[in-house]
Amino acid sequence: YLLSYNFLSLLGWTGIFILGVTQLLTGHTNIEIFETTWPVLVVVQTTALFEIVHVILGWVRSPLMTTVMQVFSRIFLVWCVNYPFPAIHGHWSYITMILSWSVAEMVRYSHYATHLLSAVPEFITWARYTFFLVLYPTGISSELIMTLQALPYIKEQWGQLYYYLYILVLVLYIPGSPVMFNHMRVQRIKYFKGKTQ
Repeated sequence: YLLSYNFLSLLGWTGIFILGVTQLLTGHTNIEIFETTWPVLVVVQTTALFEIVHVILGWVRSPLMTTVMQVFSRIFLVWCVNYPFPAIHGHWSYITMILSWSVAEMVRYSHYATHLLSAVPEFITWARYTFFLVLYPTGISSELIMTLQALPYIKEQWGQLYYYLYILVLVLYIPGSPVMFNHMRVQRIKYFKGKTQ
């Protein structure tokens, strides 16, 4: 089951990456890129909720808190930021967000799938513990910018309460982002320490 889940997730994120890059390189507008990638993104990112279940059931050794933080921040971006506010779909931060997410996830799911087969290529392990140095900052900043773009529409359509709730979510990025980044930094140190021994 886990091998199939990781392989299908890898295929989904690879599809999002290929669609996004192809559209970008062929001169499509930001809206067209959104419309092309969105149907796949909604499915692939929403199924990531299973990862929380995998941790709870003990099927994977990932820390529950970091898994919940990562999955829910992305679910928030998909269902609470992008889905209800079409006016932001043409913003460039959607493209940087999905490209950051898709590269990170292609590496992560490749690592997980090959680990289950006990055959992780060295490059995949190196990429897993190196690419995040760029992809976390670009992904997180894109998420913040997308949410900031939505704030005027939230206030106008949903009122002050939701407006301030979304601001609270943005404030939670202040302690949350370093936790996520530090988790990967610690994993990177362990990986490179093991390489030198």
